[in-house]
Amino acid sequence: MITMKKKVFLMALVGAALTACSNHDFEVMTPSEQVKANYEKAFIQTFGQPDPNQDWGFGSRVLPSSFGKKTRSYLGANTEGNNWESFGYTIPSPITEDELNAVLNVFNQKGAESYTSLVDWDCYFVQQVYKGTAEYTAEDGISKCVGSDKMNQLYTVTNMVRKSWWPEVFEKEGNDYNAHINNFNFGYSPDWGGMMLMENVESRIFGFDGTEDSKVIYNFRMEEINGNYYVGFDFEGTGQNPNQQVKRDYIYNDWIVKIVPGKGTPTTPKPAPEPTRYSVRIICEDLSASTGTDFDFNDVVFDVSYTEGSNNTIVTIQAAGGTLPLYVAGKEVHQLFAEAYPDKGITTKTMINTNASNGISGLAPVTFTIDRIVAPWDIEVSVSKVDNLVQLKAEVGTPAAKIAVNPDFVWCDEREDIQTKYPNFSNYVQNTNVDWY
Repeated sequence: MITMKKKVFLMALVGAALTACSNHDFEVMTPSEQVKANYEKAFIQTFGQPDPNQDWGFGSRVLPSSFGKKTRSYLGANTEGNNWESFGYTIPSPITEDELNAVLNVFNQKGAESYTSLVDWDCYFVQQVYKGTAEYTAEDGISKCVGSDKMNQLYTVTNMVRKSWWPEVFEKEGNDYNAHINNFNFGYSPDWGGMMLMENVESRIFGFDGTEDSKVIYNFRMEEINGNYYVGFDFEGTGQNPNQQVKRDYIYNDWIVKIVPGKGTPTTPKPAPEPTRYSVRIICEDLSASTGTDFDFNDVVFDVSYTEGSNNTIVTIQAAGGTLPLYVAGKEVHQLFAEAYPDKGITTKTMINTNASNGISGLAPVTFTIDRIVAPWDIEVSVSKVDNLVQLKAEVGTPAAKIAVNPDFVWCDEREDIQTKYPNFSNYVQNTNVDWY
């Protein structure tokens, strides 16, 4: 006979058991979670368990770090000396003995240091005039050197930045930066007849890189002599050790160059270099597949491309084989085609560019721009199912609803199993080293 106390005790046990089951064994999935679970189950039944390291092509397509960064860029030394004349420039005449003597008569005397040049040119030749012979004694009282031998590389200061490649447009921007005057080293210039053409840089400040200092020293003096302009440099050593420390003498004859305006307009413009581009194709399933023949990965096919130096992401929708509202970076793909082809009667039920018997094929792709850099794996793709937007994922080691492939990848026709078109696909799912297409 069950007493009242026993009934209460049994009811409590049953209640506790039911509570435990409802909290653990009978945990209910949300509709979105159930959609994903059904898709993953069908994927594994069809292709097998994914390799734990399978990244679905995204990990191996890392966007170069330089993309999306607006880098400072300017022209400096034009080292194509054998082409200067063909570019339309007039090559300066060699330095004559009379010219050299006139220059040395000025620069062998102490003179005031220049803090800015006498000219404001952005295109000019730098021409070797004189390598100094003056010997200096370091602060240790023992070490000696010829100053010009320790003057490694010439520089001019520029803050000209390239704004466009073709036509070439340059503007001033930011702080000063040093532009290397190539082929001038250790007090002389052995190349291209002892001169260098500098393009789209400034002529305000000149300096040299001291071997004892590993920095640019701006000890220069500019003089106009007989209608021409010359820059003389005064050696100085400011290294850490006494044998690297040399006091300057304020005589600017350790290295002398001539600057000559780059007269003439290039008659054979150099073609602008093609900017580096990066692109990837992404093929997607809209989570509706439940059997092997359903996996065609063409519910949306789109390309993502980037151009180095640009902060934009270009998205090009190639195909839309799904019949559900599907969004790429917030844009409904059928709507994009409908706007591009208003006379085609396109709706979300229209299959586009997948050779479907009741669809539309042969349409040119549609493109839109994201005004920032978004890496391929971060571009959100979602489908409207069970009254919710469900994201298509490609998480490492789990069944994928989107896969990154090469830009020339040929996607499947409608209802064409990806395993039929690409027999190695299952092997790829289970082994990241398999080349499946």
